[in-house]
Amino acid sequence: MIYYVSKVFWRIAAPTNALVLISAIVAFWEVLHSPNYVAWLAAAVACGLVIGTFTPIGMALTVPLEYRFAFSPPDSRVPPDGIIFLAGSSIGEIATAAALSQDYPKARLIFSGFSATDPAHGWHKIFAQLGGDPARIIDIEPPRTTSEDALYAAALLKPKASERWILVTSAYHMPRSVGCFRVAGFQVVPYPIEFAIDRSHLFAGFAPGSTALSQLDTAAKEWIGLVAYRLMGKTDALFPGP
Repeated sequence: MIYYVSKVFWRIAAPTNALVLISAIVAFWEVLHSPNYVAWLAAAVACGLVIGTFTPIGMALTVPLEYRFAFSPPDSRVPPDGIIFLAGSSIGEIATAAALSQDYPKARLIFSGFSATDPAHGWHKIFAQLGGDPARIIDIEPPRTTSEDALYAAALLKPKASERWILVTSAYHMPRSVGCFRVAGFQVVPYPIEFAIDRSHLFAGFAPGSTALSQLDTAAKEWIGLVAYRLMGKTDALFPGP
C-alpha cells in the first residue's frame, strides 16, 4: 500500500508536475472569478501543459516518425556504394557504423556532423575498437542542419542516379533526413536506429513529468521541421515515405 501511495504522491509532488498543476489551478481559478481574454489564455496554456505533462501525447507524435520507414537489413547481395551516418545519435550509431563497415568493406563511409576536434577523437577510437577502420572515413564537418548535411554530402560525393546509399540516423529523424537527401540527388536506403518507442508496447514506458515534456518537445521540433523544410523546398514531400 505504501508503495502505491508513494508513487501517486511523487506524480503530484515532483517539482515539474507540481508547478504545472499549480499553474493550472491558478489559471482556472482566475477564469472563474475574472473571465477575460487574459484569464482564458492562461487557462488554455495551463491546459496544454497539463496534457503535455500527464498524457503520452509526445509518444503518440513520435510513433509515426519512428515507424515511417520499417527497419530491414540492406540486401547483402546488392552492396551499397556508400553509407552515410548523421551525427546526433549516441554510441549506438558508432556501433552500427562499425558493423556496417565490416559488412560492406568496399562502401564509402561518410560521417556528417561529427566533430573531428573532439578531444582525443573519442568517436574515432570507439569506431576502431569496435572493428572499424578509421582510414576509410570521409568526414563532413561544417553542416549545422539536416539540409546542409545533404547538400554538403552531394557537393563532395556527386551522387549518381544508379548509386545506392544507406542512410543511418535516429528513427524519429529519418523522414526529414530522407527528404533532404532525395532532394540533393541521393537514392537512399533508410537504416533507422535508436527507436525510443516499442510499438508493440506503445505506452508501456510512459513517464509523466519532465520526461513527457521532453518527448513532446522532440517530436514537435521534428514535425515543425518537416513543415518548414517542405515550405522551403528542402524536402521532396511534406512527410517523406517509402
